[in-house]
Amino acid sequence: MKKYKKDFSNKDFADRYIKKHKKLLEKLGYEYAEKLSSIGFEKGKILDSGCGFGGMDIALAKRIPGCEIIGIDLSDTLLDYANSSVSNTTLKNRLKFKKGDVQKIPFEDNTFDVVFSVNMVHWVDDSIAMLNEMKRVLKPNGYLFIKDLRRSWLGIFESEIKSAFSLNEAKKLIRQSELRRGTFSKSILWWNFEGC
Repeated sequence: MKKYKKDFSNKDFADRYIKKHKKLLEKLGYEYAEKLSSIGFEKGKILDSGCGFGGMDIALAKRIPGCEIIGIDLSDTLLDYANSSVSNTTLKNRLKFKKGDVQKIPFEDNTFDVVFSVNMVHWVDDSIAMLNEMKRVLKPNGYLFIKDLRRSWLGIFESEIKSAFSLNEAKKLIRQSELRRGTFSKSILWWNFEGC
C-alpha cells in the first residue's frame, strides 16, 4: 500500500483530507445507519476496512447504540485523530481504531456481522486481496458494503478520481474476487457494491 502510506503519513496532507471529507463521511455514516436499521440490524460487530479518521464510524456508533465498531487503517496520523475523537466520549467503549492492513485483516474468519469499505479499494496495491479479506472476516449471511470513487470525466477536476476504477473495472474486480452475491449501483462520483 505504498501510495496510501506515502500520502496519509504526511500530517499536513492528512489534515487537509480530514477537513475536506469530514462532513461527507459523517453523512455516509448516518445513511448506512439508516440502511442497517431498515434491514433490522440493531446490534453486532462492524468492521470498517480502511477507516481513515473514523468520521463514518463515529456517526454509525451514534445511531446504532447496540453495535461494536472496529476501524482499521495503516495511517498512524489518521488513527491518532480517530482515537482522540472518541477518547473522552461515551463511544470509546464500543468504538475502537487499530492499525491494520486491509489486505491482511488482523481478525479471525467469520468475526463481523457487517463489513464496510469506503473510498479504499482504489488506494491499495492488491484490491482483490482486500476484497477476499473482507469476505473472510464477514460472518455467513453478514452484510458487506463497498463504496469507492468511480473514474469518470470528473478526474480533470479531482486527481484522486483518475486513480479510481471505472464501473466495469470494479465489476471485474468483484468477479475475480471470492465475493459472489451482491448488487452494483453507481452515481456520478461513486460505484457501490452491497452483498450479504
